[in-house]
Amino acid sequence: MTSPLPTFLYPEERRYATVLFADVQGFTTLSEKFDFETISNLIKDVWLKLDTVIESHGGFIDKHIGDAVMAVWGAPYAGENDAERAVTAGLALQEAIKEFAKVSEHPGAGELHIRVGVNTGLVLSGYVGLRNEYTVMGDTVNVSNRLENFADAGTVVISEATFKLVRGIFQVRRLATPLQLKGKTEPVQAYLVDGVMPQPSRLRYRSADSLETSMVGREVEMERLNSLYQQAIQANQPTMVLVTGEAGLGKSRLLMEFTSSLEVNDSGVTLMSARSLAQASQVPFFLWKSLWYLRFGLQDSDPVEVAREKFMREVQRLWGFQLGPASSVEAAHLIGSLIGLGWPESTFLAAFEDNPQGRVKRAFELTRELLRRICAYRPTVLLLDDLQWADNSSLELLAYLFEPSDYALQLLVLGGGRLEFARQHPRWLNIAYIIQLEPLPVEAATVASAYPDLRSLPDEVLLEMADRTDGNPYFMEEMAKSLVKAGLHQENLSTEELLTRLRSNPPESLRVMLQARLDSLSREARAVALLASVAGRVFWVGAVVAAARVAEGMGTGPLVAIPDEVIDRLIQDSLRQLIRAELAFPKANTPFSEEQEFIFKHSLLREVAYSLIPVKNRTRYHLAVALWLADHENLDYEIMAAEHFELGGALVEAAQHFETAAEVARLRGAVSDAESLVGRARKLRERLSTKSLTGLK
Repeated sequence: MTSPLPTFLYPEERRYATVLFADVQGFTTLSEKFDFETISNLIKDVWLKLDTVIESHGGFIDKHIGDAVMAVWGAPYAGENDAERAVTAGLALQEAIKEFAKVSEHPGAGELHIRVGVNTGLVLSGYVGLRNEYTVMGDTVNVSNRLENFADAGTVVISEATFKLVRGIFQVRRLATPLQLKGKTEPVQAYLVDGVMPQPSRLRYRSADSLETSMVGREVEMERLNSLYQQAIQANQPTMVLVTGEAGLGKSRLLMEFTSSLEVNDSGVTLMSARSLAQASQVPFFLWKSLWYLRFGLQDSDPVEVAREKFMREVQRLWGFQLGPASSVEAAHLIGSLIGLGWPESTFLAAFEDNPQGRVKRAFELTRELLRRICAYRPTVLLLDDLQWADNSSLELLAYLFEPSDYALQLLVLGGGRLEFARQHPRWLNIAYIIQLEPLPVEAATVASAYPDLRSLPDEVLLEMADRTDGNPYFMEEMAKSLVKAGLHQENLSTEELLTRLRSNPPESLRVMLQARLDSLSREARAVALLASVAGRVFWVGAVVAAARVAEGMGTGPLVAIPDEVIDRLIQDSLRQLIRAELAFPKANTPFSEEQEFIFKHSLLREVAYSLIPVKNRTRYHLAVALWLADHENLDYEIMAAEHFELGGALVEAAQHFETAAEVARLRGAVSDAESLVGRARKLRERLSTKSLTGLK
């Protein structure tokens, strides 16, 4: 007679999860040396130690199987960074077993080792067996188990799917030969995790990434990038490569895949990255501030004293003990002055009090010298994306690196930008090697290779997809997600039925597809996406809340008549829906708060969301965002606020903030940016004067 069924706590569902298998090696050998009771006590204490590690990293212990344990992240609850926590737990298990071996009084404890395998993908979760045990099932679980079987004792091996979610966080090495796993027709690429990256290599946003994708059709470009990298690390002067093309062709994806391959295949490479933003195109040296802040672990929320201390410490560390005409303190003070880190008592800055242009020139020289010293340690790559929105001052400093110099600088600069960047800044055509991306081949094989989830569909259906998207990778990905979400790839339909379904609501363009993706959200989540677009591609929770309260006061949209205490929770729930839909992602390792930063997956998506807001409502939303930005001490926010005040129709406040922004630019030595900002303020005051005269008449 079986026991009564327990109350089901969690529904049976398909979930995106990360599964870890860990197997303790050595118990079998020890069982031949010691009696059963001795080994039993050893096993109990080992698993008490290891289970505590798993649970402390947020893992759900699914089951113990002899000497092994299976743990899950993402079921029954999804975390903010499940794959990262699972891999971190794998490394922690290795350290825990070593520590246990050192301190344990159990005989034979020093002979124990552990091997770990981790994989990420879709699983089916639910209750099984007479005891109704909660578990997860599916190919994702099987692959994780197989990876653990292939791992050597003392190592952590992860799959390609997991690697894509954690790249830039851990030091990994690609296994030379893909693994032929039992039950898999195709070899599986795997990676060995050596540890945590000592410095973050790129700005990271958490992604649900529930659709398995592979980059296809860019083999020639990847080979070209690799050739130029080899050339750059041998050259005496920096090398610039500009990847350009129309929006959605995969410029960022190509650069990400190439730099990820460098990190995997050349563990000695130093990668530093930054992204330009349209909303920060007036912020002097924004690109370089983003780069140094990421490299040095600084946060916008750091008090100025803390930021100075971190910046100084990291510059001194990188500057090293190599003698030269400049000290690390001078370098920190001058370079820091470009990005808003001033030292009031600095004699180095005081020497240029009446010569701001001389200070900037010296800061440029020291930036180049700092990069030279970084490059002397190991091959170095700067990844600078979305250059079409870079501020002028950042581009001037970048161009300075390519001026003739007596000192070698073996540096590769990878830039990404739309076609208009090269047209607006033709000098880069003489500096950089140009790789211009074209649409992918309109072939069924293109779709099948890029999206393994759709390989079961007939070639006629895949060809229809490729043809409708004109080989645009971003368009193709959005269409693939729509098909997967609808379950079309799993239905037992004929080719004719599949084509009919695909053609029943054909997207005319990428814009239409993105609008449909936004329309598929709940009414509240769609409203939050539109309000977030007012801030820009990067937005903050507080800015969305500010705009939402204005929308409520205006009596427009689904947030109307919602009590204040409910709005915050509604926005948080809506942001989670945007993450699940892979439309926007939060900055990694940041808690939910008004200051938490998010990013739209693509600038085109943000543009589409913004275009859906009625023009009559935009001014009020922009004004709300402007007031939220202006309420911060961060001077970069002050500059961004000026533009929002202008778009919000508050011309007096906009002029005042542009004038303040101009003064900030002058203090940083960005003369051309300061003149531009003063010009914008002047035009606004002229408009105000004209309005005043018109009113008098």
